[in-house]
Amino acid sequence: MNPERIGARVDSRQAKLAGRAAEQIINDVVEMGWPVGAVLGSEAELLERYGVSRAVLREAIRLVEHQRVARMRRGTGGGLVIDEPSVDAVIGPAVIHLLRAGATLDEIFDTRILLEELVAELATQRLTEEGLAIIRDAVDREAESRVSDYRHLHTQLARLSGNPVLELFVETFSRVCNFHFADPDALPADIDREVLRAHRGIAKAVLANEPGLARDRMRRHLRAEADFIRAQPDTVQRLDPDVALAGTLGDKRGEALARQIFAELLTTGATPDTFVGSEAELMQRYSASRAVVREAIRILEYHRIAITRRGPGGGLYVTEPDIAAVVDIIAIYLRRHGVQLQHIADLRFRLELAVVARAAEALRPRSRRAGRETDGEVGMLEAALRAEAEQGPAAAFDRGEDFHTMLGRLTGNRALSLVHSVVLRLGWQFFAQSAADDPRAQALSQNLPSAVLPAHQGIADALLAGDVELAVARMRSHLAETGPGSEPTGGAG
Repeated sequence: MNPERIGARVDSRQAKLAGRAAEQIINDVVEMGWPVGAVLGSEAELLERYGVSRAVLREAIRLVEHQRVARMRRGTGGGLVIDEPSVDAVIGPAVIHLLRAGATLDEIFDTRILLEELVAELATQRLTEEGLAIIRDAVDREAESRVSDYRHLHTQLARLSGNPVLELFVETFSRVCNFHFADPDALPADIDREVLRAHRGIAKAVLANEPGLARDRMRRHLRAEADFIRAQPDTVQRLDPDVALAGTLGDKRGEALARQIFAELLTTGATPDTFVGSEAELMQRYSASRAVVREAIRILEYHRIAITRRGPGGGLYVTEPDIAAVVDIIAIYLRRHGVQLQHIADLRFRLELAVVARAAEALRPRSRRAGRETDGEVGMLEAALRAEAEQGPAAAFDRGEDFHTMLGRLTGNRALSLVHSVVLRLGWQFFAQSAADDPRAQALSQNLPSAVLPAHQGIADALLAGDVELAVARMRSHLAETGPGSEPTGGAG
């Protein structure tokens, strides 16, 4: 990279103000019950309500438009109109993040198996007569070749789990797997029969109210699918950007240009601080108007793909990957679809145990890990404990420096870390809401450091000692004491 191209970083104050205003808009939409089509207010009314400048408000509106929370309508009767975030508007940014983070096929399947095992268990435990009919119909339709997607049963089970978090991520990772392998000509002649037999076995266990058996059969089925996809000659661990980005970021000209630039950055392996181009250079390179280029830049900045720097040598530069944007988009979608504290409780316990076990593998002594250095991982863990002690757990979480977030990163599984981050974000949102309304939660909020820091230190000590079983046992005890269902915390621990 040419040092002359390094420009001063843009002042982030306006971006932070816009982010806070966007959060206020989203909270207002949620409190209103998310009435799609209702007008939240005109620009003049919104300026007065949120007490920000016109430039800040317009940037905030761009944010909520990208998040599909609301859109600006011009003309008579216009204003900020409440929108409906679709699953495609969520999956697209998730795919972008997984591409940018370099998630592999193995990571996707590892995470998918973990989630779908839980789906099989919950669907069994919550089975109703209506659900029974849905499962029977799904298997019958598959047996009669009346379904176009062989994952139809998986989708139905996710819905029957009653958990919108699981339902969303099952759909997301199923689609990502399709990107890795979507060639029907490569399928063996008897694949339909093999898949149907596996699905019938899973369905039979669910209908017989045997959650353990349902989990086991789901795990064996998905492992067999993973092995099959890995064995294909054209299978790659990392996705082809041109395939995975098709349909993401929308179809408007600015969105299409953002997608094109992003695909080029991935293909060329552009690293953070790589110069992408000035506004004028991008206009000339892509034969695009100033308005289209600026819209593409806003999208790239929103997804933390690139950032604009001002001053001499300024322009658009590749930035470090940041999970925050996609986590916020997913959390907003789930709030719209009625996510509750119990949904977090369903998932977080098993998720955190899986995370601590995988983090333990990353922290194993070098002598047992074929010479891999672990100093960096140990430093990350120690930094998280220090940040929580100095700033408090809530402030550390806001900066992405808390103990649980760091454990998610230590797993080395970018897909699992995404799910984990979303669950943590939702947990803290419930905690903040409870702290505002519930005296018990307020008391816990005040005593949070003394409630969780010793537990975090104990888990870290076990991890650093290489004692996986003790680390998992301590995490289990910690979650039982401070997780959803034991206290009105939403998982603040």
